[in-house]
Amino acid sequence: MARVRSDAFGRELNPELAMRISGGRPWEAVPDDLFVIDGVAHTYHYGEDNWVPGGYGKMASDGVWGIHKYFSPEGEKWLLPESEHAMQTADLLAHSLFAESDIDACVYHALPLFPIFRDGGGPIETGKEMRDRWPGRVALYAAISPYRPDALEAIDQLIEEDKVTAFKFYPTDLVDGKVRGVRLDDEELMFPLYERMLKHGLTTVAMHKAIPFTPQAHEFFGMNDILGATTSFPALNFEIFHGGFAFLEDTVMKASYAPNMTINLEGSSALILRAPERLAHILGALMQAGAADRIVWGTGVPVVHPQPFLEAFWNFQIPDSLQEGYGYDPITDEAKRMMLGGTQARIAGLDVAAMAAEASGDEFDRMNGLSTPWSKARQVVSHE
Repeated sequence: MARVRSDAFGRELNPELAMRISGGRPWEAVPDDLFVIDGVAHTYHYGEDNWVPGGYGKMASDGVWGIHKYFSPEGEKWLLPESEHAMQTADLLAHSLFAESDIDACVYHALPLFPIFRDGGGPIETGKEMRDRWPGRVALYAAISPYRPDALEAIDQLIEEDKVTAFKFYPTDLVDGKVRGVRLDDEELMFPLYERMLKHGLTTVAMHKAIPFTPQAHEFFGMNDILGATTSFPALNFEIFHGGFAFLEDTVMKASYAPNMTINLEGSSALILRAPERLAHILGALMQAGAADRIVWGTGVPVVHPQPFLEAFWNFQIPDSLQEGYGYDPITDEAKRMMLGGTQARIAGLDVAAMAAEASGDEFDRMNGLSTPWSKARQVVSHE
């Protein structure tokens, strides 16, 4: 990529917090030669006109806005305008990623929340539009409910027609008005789906974990179903999302036994500006378990703006007190490079050199400096 990267956020951050994040080291911009992949990007079609009557639409919408306000950096410029249209389109998402931050590519995650939102909450069509308009910058994770009677046929279609990279599942689903659990080790419900994916050559299964989004069935958000899946399907990579945000000890233990388990930091990565020592504990424990090359960085944009979290992560250090007290190793630049793109590329079968070549010279690559945070969203909302 031709554009020079920014270290502006580190210069405006509270100096005490900046030192806690960096271990007292001077802040640096992300290296220009690092192809950064944000492991999670969504759109959120959470407006009231998209709610399924009698569902959890309001609770889900309020939850996303609450997370956004809590984890965003201090300052109005980091807060989205509170409009149901602020998180919806390909233009808004691409601009926040590629014009307003130093991220080169992303993985777009479709959302299958059809019992709550009429279009699922985050339709795959938006990700396909991004991939078509900005080649080399977008990979697709599809999301389906395993309780769909046509789940196997849907997998065929999404792979053959939509060219998705992986499939993401959720620990609970609303089926005929009842909350039903989804376990990765369910031989009847899930194993046929894995076999169909392998038949097509796809090797990554993704699962939301650790952060429940309803008051029910929290037991399905834990880690007690992972080893039955990883041992039964050693050719598959099982990518666990929000890793370490809850159930850290069990996550670490499972990671030490499952070399085909990957941990995505979406959600957990947001701790870096609120509780950097907590994130250090998560990363230190996972690396201690031998999982340094199985950690994927992701922001969940637009839940938070990606640039502050990218800049902070590149400068992040595990405090000496945790290294001494827990025996954690320091986090090296090599490890950060893997987490910020290398591991995501490996598990999704992405050719980084080819992606960089495709994106070279596009509208974002030609920019001189970063645009103002959420500027495209503010422009859209101002014309409502």
